[in-house]
Amino acid sequence: VALLVPALALAAPTPPDQLARETVQSVLSKMEGRRDELRKNPQELYQLIDRELVPLVDLPYMSQLVLGRAWRTATPEQRDRFQTAFKNMLIRTYGSALLGFNDDVDIEYMPVRAADDAEKVTFNAVIHADNGQDTPITLQLHLVNDQWKVFDGSVGNLSFVTNYRGQFNSQIRSGGLEQLIERMESRYNTGS
Repeated sequence: VALLVPALALAAPTPPDQLARETVQSVLSKMEGRRDELRKNPQELYQLIDRELVPLVDLPYMSQLVLGRAWRTATPEQRDRFQTAFKNMLIRTYGSALLGFNDDVDIEYMPVRAADDAEKVTFNAVIHADNGQDTPITLQLHLVNDQWKVFDGSVGNLSFVTNYRGQFNSQIRSGGLEQLIERMESRYNTGS
């Protein structure tokens, strides 16, 4: 029985605020002094985001939330293709946003207030820009196989899921899911 105690202690998930803070700091430190180089070689930036940030995202669940009703009628192949295209879109969108920060960006991390046994938490931070403008960041995380994963979030006040669901649903209504997936694949193919 004594042998089980260390194993159980190791199995506890990294607290969500620590996970988010460490991941963001890791990405920003790997970009430090390299922003011009990464602008010239975006493929390297995309690989960095894919390696560091994507594992934190519950991509299947986020894809399901974003597609809404269309997810239920999509074929398994369409779901896989959408998920890949959506991931590539997120990598490009948020990779470019991260390039916009200075090396000395000031991020204030708020404590997560949740019960110890909570399975969903909200993580908040504020980016303080040099020009005095503050940008609130919110991440919604839930436990997946004992790991905290992001399933929604916002920069400013607009939820990723709500924003993309609105965009995608209007495109699905006008041209269908297959056309949306094809358009995303051609636009966001990272070449990897």
